[in-house]
Amino acid sequence: MRDNFAQYFNKPEFRSTLTRYEEMLASDRTFYFEATELTDIAEYYAMQGDSELAEDALDLALKLHPENLDALIFKARARLINGHIAEASHILDNITDQNDREVMFLRAEVMLATHQQAQANELLKTLIEDESHEPNAYADIIDLLVDNGQYDMAALWIDEATQRYPDNKVLTESAAYSHVLQERLDDAIELYNQLLDSDPYSAFYWEELGKIHFKREEYDKAIEAFEFVIAINGDECYYALYAAANCYFNIGNYEKAEEYYHTIHERYPETVDPLFHMGMCRVNRGDDDGALEYFTKALITIPEGSEEQAQIYSQMSLIFSRKGQHEKSVVYLDEAIKICPDNTELIIMKGHELLCQKQYAESTELFLQAIELNTECTERSLFLIAVSMLENGHCEMSHYMLSLLKDNPAIETEVLYPYLCFCEWTLQKENFRDTLNEALDKCPQRTYEIFSLTPAQGESAEAVIERLKRVEI
Repeated sequence: MRDNFAQYFNKPEFRSTLTRYEEMLASDRTFYFEATELTDIAEYYAMQGDSELAEDALDLALKLHPENLDALIFKARARLINGHIAEASHILDNITDQNDREVMFLRAEVMLATHQQAQANELLKTLIEDESHEPNAYADIIDLLVDNGQYDMAALWIDEATQRYPDNKVLTESAAYSHVLQERLDDAIELYNQLLDSDPYSAFYWEELGKIHFKREEYDKAIEAFEFVIAINGDECYYALYAAANCYFNIGNYEKAEEYYHTIHERYPETVDPLFHMGMCRVNRGDDDGALEYFTKALITIPEGSEEQAQIYSQMSLIFSRKGQHEKSVVYLDEAIKICPDNTELIIMKGHELLCQKQYAESTELFLQAIELNTECTERSLFLIAVSMLENGHCEMSHYMLSLLKDNPAIETEVLYPYLCFCEWTLQKENFRDTLNEALDKCPQRTYEIFSLTPAQGESAEAVIERLKRVEI
């Protein structure tokens, strides 16, 4: 739903409870927890996307508190979300208090899952009458329908609710939430701005507005929104700090992004991601040594065998490759491949490093392995291998492969054309001028980078050729 639990989950009380629970799992013993503590832990894992751990916490809650209504409802809903409708119905039918409000909402969800929309709507009408058409009841019904993808039904309830309460903030929130899920982002922005007109210091509204602008890649507006959240909430704004950092990273302000990631690392030292992102900021600022320092610190605390660990190893391998330390680069790639053995890009990266060391047979074997593994997108593997060939001076082979991929929809022209253009210039191909025109039209920035030329807006192919001739002289 719309409630933002992130702040609660970062509070010391919850972190202490979670630590005790995870210590219990590690020691294979059973500790006593209140039902509310375990349902909070289940909610935390659910928000992390780990439905299995969430249900494990609920199972313990029901073992310790078998009649707890909240745990039973949460368990039934978890089964429902995971597609086990019969199990959810069984739990629901065995709940003693069938007239409980949340139980009735759960029954409506089960009806929707079994395509009984009319029956669900009748039950919701009973609910709204029982609650005297209160705005909050309307909001809960609308959210339930939206969360279950019943947008047409939700629209009818929104119309009815707003006719009764045209200026109600809770209902406006629900309508905005519905717009976001349906990708009607202009409408959602309008409603959140209305809400901020009446409550300009609402961190929740600013954060939701920031999320929409981020989704639309309107990073300047997103930064403005998230920095309002930070100003309002002070220390308790983990999401907004991260979002602001990501916005600055996406617009290329790596220094400011690093400042935010550093703040996150200081306030939440148990998290590893900020160290990795600080390393990536240094990579983009051309400070490979600074990046290595951050990546090395991240490896100390990161879970062994995790994808994040593999990602750090691959970034470290790229740094050593740029330094010309190809043997050391391979060492880190081997560590990454141990974690992700079927990752074709890592395999191609290792092939590239071996090619740099003139180990032709070994690199060819790895390139072929990658092509065999990546049957769903062979073109991507071929393109990366062609780039490796070019960077190692095998221009004829690179040109042959890139020519095969020309006009292939699987490879974007703005990615391929600069490399193809470079090959044709090096090999003095007759059609170089035509390819250069295409490259300058579709991807001028990358084309200038490939040729190590200073960009010049609107420059003709002839002018670029004259500059290239002067460079050669």
